[in-house]
Formats: sequence, C-alpha cells, structure tokens
Amino acid sequence: MFEFITQHQSWAAVLIYWIFSAAVSSMPEPSANGGSGYLWLYRFCHTTAGNITTVLGSKIPGLKTLVTILIVPLMLSASACAATHYTIHPGALNQADSVTYDTLLIAETAIDGARAGYQAGSLPDSTKPAFDALVKSYNIARESWLTYRGALATNVPSDSYFNQLNQNLSDLTTVIRTFRESDANASPVGRSNQQKEAQ
Repeated sequence: MFEFITQHQSWAAVLIYWIFSAAVSSMPEPSANGGSGYLWLYRFCHTTAGNITTVLGSKIPGLKTLVTILIVPLMLSASACAATHYTIHPGALNQADSVTYDTLLIAETAIDGARAGYQAGSLPDSTKPAFDALVKSYNIARESWLTYRGALATNVPSDSYFNQLNQNLSDLTTVIRTFRESDANASPVGRSNQQKEAQ
C-alpha cells in the first residue's frame, strides 16, 4: 500500500484532501456559548478545506490560467506514471526482453486473427501480400529476439543484437500497421468510406 501511495503521490494527496474535507464538513457547528478554541479550530479547518479557486478566483487575476498551467503537468505526469512503472513479465531477462515479448504477442494475435479470417472467408485475397509480409517480419523479429535472449543468457556482449532487435521490431510495427490498414480498406466499411471520400 505504501509503495502504491509513493508511486501515485498526486492522487494520494487528492484523496487525503478529500478525506480531510469530508471530516471538516462533518464537524458540528460551534455553539454560541462554546469555547473560543473550538471556534478557532472550526473556522481554520473550514478555511483550509474551502475551494481556493472559488474563494479567491475573483480576487486574484489570472488564477484560472495559473491553475490550468499547474494542472496540465499533473495530468501529463499521471499518464507517464503508467509508462515508468512497467511490470516486467516473469521469466523475462530485462525490460527490453519483456517489451519485445509483448510486441511479438500483438503480432502473433494479428496473424492468428488473419488466419481465422482467411479460413472463414471474411478477408479478401487483396490483403494476402500484407499478411505474408506480416508473417515474414514476425519470423525475423522473433529470431532476432531469440538471438538477443541467447546473448544475454550466455553473457555475450548484446549491443549489436539489441540494435538489430530494435530495427526488426520497428519494421514489425510498421508491417502490423500496414496490414491493419489494408484489412480496414478491404472491409466493406472501409471500401464504402473510400468511395465516399472519392466522391
């Protein structure tokens, strides 16, 4: 739990503020003959928990712009949080090995789906060249990945294998995109969209 909070500090702060605000809202109002200490605490907590934008928005020029400027980096850092906390697959030798496995799995899924589509007759023959290129690129990338893993496992310098793997994965990603585009263009919906664009 502590690790989760440290990885998502901004969201933890929002949650803590929300809990604090709820606790302050549930405080009973001070009575007319109550002590001055509770009255001070009540006012202090309500002032602290109040919405600063609402309270000061009209009194400080440019506050909305400032808040927007401050919120955008928070939003970007929250989305970057997922990328910096990539979970490596069990059995992976390092993060690059794990990411490569994910990429090959995506390609294999596309290949299996296309094979099923050809068997069912839902994919036209016009997508066959793109499919063949996808299978060829997948086989090359997979061989490159296995070579890279072998170099890591035997403590052989793996830099050249890693560079070749990166190039092959880049090529595979391009071929996957090309195949998906050819598949989309070959579908009845894709063809009707092309006809509309041509008119």
